[in-house]
Formats: sequence, C-alpha cells, structure tokens
Amino acid sequence: SQQLKAAANTTEEILNKHAPKDFCDPISFELMADPVFTADGNTYERSTIEAWFRTGNTTSPLTGVELESTSLIPNVLMRKVILSWRENEGAALVEAVKKGSNATNAASNGS
Repeated sequence: SQQLKAAANTTEEILNKHAPKDFCDPISFELMADPVFTADGNTYERSTIEAWFRTGNTTSPLTGVELESTSLIPNVLMRKVILSWRENEGAALVEAVKKGSNATNAASNGS
C-alpha cells in the first residue's frame, strides 16, 4: 500500500512538473482536476479559489480587480481537455520518466 501511494505521488509530481501551463491553477501552479470560472472569466482549481474566497478575498487573484460575484462555474471543456492530456500525453510522459528512472536506478545498483 505504501508503494502504491509513493507511485501515485510520483505520477502526480511528474504530471504537475510537465503539464502545459494553461492546465495549472494560477495560484497553486498544480494541474487542475476541478477547474472553475470566476466572474472575470479566469479559470482556477475549485479548492484553491474557494480557499481564496474563504479568507475574505473578493478580488481576482490574477488581476486584483474586485469580482462582481464569488460564484463559480464549472469549466467543463477545460476539465475534458486536461483529462484527455492526462490519459494520453501525460500517461506516456509518466511512463517514459519512470522507465528512465528505473534504468538509472538499475545502472547505479549494478556498479
């Protein structure tokens, strides 16, 4: 179970490191899983922007401009695009990085 957890963390780290910038939350810089629009049209990870609002902020984290509303709208298209990237390019990238890492570990263990 510990190994599965470590593998999952490594996978997320690889995806976060190599994800296209537009797929990452502009506050946390992590790959978004539940992207939402704010009133000014910017997209954030739901949990991150909700935390921003919970601390009393009513402005855009990107522009500093007061938002007309703190309502959030799911960005369904962005969610689908990110999911597709994770399942295709992201999965291939994780596999390539892990293979490279295993080859490096095998080489260093063999010496």
